[in-house]
Amino acid sequence: MGLGHSFASAIALVALHSLGALAVSAPHCVGANSQVCFTWGVPSAAIQSGTGNVYFQLRAPATYAWAGLGIGSRMSGAQIFLMYKDGTGNVTLSTRTGTGHVMPQHTQRPAVALLAGSGVVDGQMIANVRCSDCAPSASLSAASGWLSAWKATGALSSQDVAARIDYHDDHAVFQIDLGQAALAEDENPFVASSGGSGGSSGGGTNDGTGSGGTGSGGGGGSIVSPGGGGSGSGVSPALRYGHGVLMMIVWVILYPAGALLMPLLGKWIFHAAFQTIAFLAMWAGLGLGYVMADQLGIFWQNTHTRLGIIVCALMFLQPILGALHHRSFKSAGRRGPLSHIHVWYGRALMILGIINGGLGLQLANAGMPFRTAYIVLSAVIAGSYFLAIPWLELRKAKSARNQPIGSPSRKGLAESAASGETSTDFVQELYLKELKAYKTPAVKENDSVGQVQTFSEPKTPKSPEEADLASSLQEYESMAVEIEGQDAAQQSGTPAVLPDWLEAETEEAPKH
Repeated sequence: MGLGHSFASAIALVALHSLGALAVSAPHCVGANSQVCFTWGVPSAAIQSGTGNVYFQLRAPATYAWAGLGIGSRMSGAQIFLMYKDGTGNVTLSTRTGTGHVMPQHTQRPAVALLAGSGVVDGQMIANVRCSDCAPSASLSAASGWLSAWKATGALSSQDVAARIDYHDDHAVFQIDLGQAALAEDENPFVASSGGSGGSSGGGTNDGTGSGGTGSGGGGGSIVSPGGGGSGSGVSPALRYGHGVLMMIVWVILYPAGALLMPLLGKWIFHAAFQTIAFLAMWAGLGLGYVMADQLGIFWQNTHTRLGIIVCALMFLQPILGALHHRSFKSAGRRGPLSHIHVWYGRALMILGIINGGLGLQLANAGMPFRTAYIVLSAVIAGSYFLAIPWLELRKAKSARNQPIGSPSRKGLAESAASGETSTDFVQELYLKELKAYKTPAVKENDSVGQVQTFSEPKTPKSPEEADLASSLQEYESMAVEIEGQDAAQQSGTPAVLPDWLEAETEEAPKH
């Protein structure tokens, strides 16, 4: 069977050669107004043997940032040939390997050369390429998958074969039968087909630059297989933008805003409801991201996808911690270990989520406007939240001091005082001793007329720190006295009024 096929191919090639029909293919053009064109040619000897040189030409307007051609039906694993201006009137050819719907990375290909006739000519970027190792990735005797991509806007002029490129505007996928692009000779067909008007330098360089010539193929017929043509992105733009925008809203806006509701409003139900919405939106965004990564073959293949899965999985624990924190707070009336874990665990995940969003933009090779918008939103919204944390904590502490004794925020302290903990707390005893210095003791003094009851002036604070201490301790004294009175009243069953044990007893002055 194989022998018969080879014999038939040889007979066909001999017939074509005798008729003078051996020539490069007709250009296959894609994109807006068909401005990005590709042409192929394969020596007849290579077609018969199944291995050898493959010649192809990339052509695009010089106003484009870049254009590329690749072997493969999808970005992942494709062998890509990128062409862009080098800034000196020539073009740079960069061989790269696709890793998914991201910027392909440069790969050394010694068997790939930029030939004469390449350069910027008559407003067109032209790259004439010889590839000696494209087979068997590209079948030389049957149809195989090829793809192309291009960026029509933006400026890129570089001689760096690993230069960073912006995300493509669009790309096309098609089937090419190289067996129909047979050449009589194993030489650069694009300069010869132009009538010898090709230029000088540029031949034999790998991933280099070339100049000269107006080489334009097109003597043969179309080699695009019927029904093989097609254009458009491998992933729907709606899917790509849906994942990116939704996750940006979740991590940069919803989670920080929901975290602020608790200290601002003091109502846990609003905080819980808002964060539940953000939580569900996060899983929706993750689902879109998984579908896209699976289609592109990059799931768990890079930092963005791995970190995204890990952070979302860890966020699953946050509602559970929140419920335990709420239960503990209602019972004790104050924050406990679970409260601090819930708060700081959530803040750490928010930071990781925002960082991962930036990694996602880098992975998608997003343009500068998208990156700038993300950085600004992150700095303004998420940054404001983290900067507001100290102010909110101070505000909450001050509000708790100003609340009545029976309020939930002071319940924990009241229970401690009522159980006798105040009498054994060394720090509290020290505070009470210091407070005595600022009270007004009653003292009897004698003068020449008789005994007159007078009072000495209280100790005057000597610094703002002492004044604050006196004010705080007087407030604590009042609270402690009230707690003692309530405890005594509960034990005796009758209202009890306790004197201030810090106030020195005063002897009554004798009546005259």
